[in-house]
Amino acid sequence: MLIKTLLILNLCHWAGDYTHLSTSWMLRAKQFGRPLLPIFLHALVHTFLMFVAVLLLHNKEKALFAAAMQLPTHFIIDVTKGKLNVKYPQLQNPNNKFHWWVFGLDQWLHHAVIVIIAMGICKCR
Repeated sequence: MLIKTLLILNLCHWAGDYTHLSTSWMLRAKQFGRPLLPIFLHALVHTFLMFVAVLLLHNKEKALFAAAMQLPTHFIIDVTKGKLNVKYPQLQNPNNKFHWWVFGLDQWLHHAVIVIIAMGICKCR
């Protein structure tokens, strides 16, 4: 069940970040780490997708656990990346190798949270 959960949660992450569910309003805010409302709503989209997926795969208690982990972590990761972009504007240039390092770290952190959530749900040690 762990592998199935990981695959579904990663699909939720993909849908939340790389489909129409991320609006230009949210993407602009994420780029600069402000305003916070669109970033919060973006994190809420991820949380909702994950809540529904875990609810369908497991139960309400596990879905609430996933949501409680996902909302603050996704929000903090995205705000922090945006603030890094403001402090170091060269990170916004895809021709700068550090742009990809920061992008990769951002994605790694999101996926690490997904792994932690899935392990908590499936009671893996």
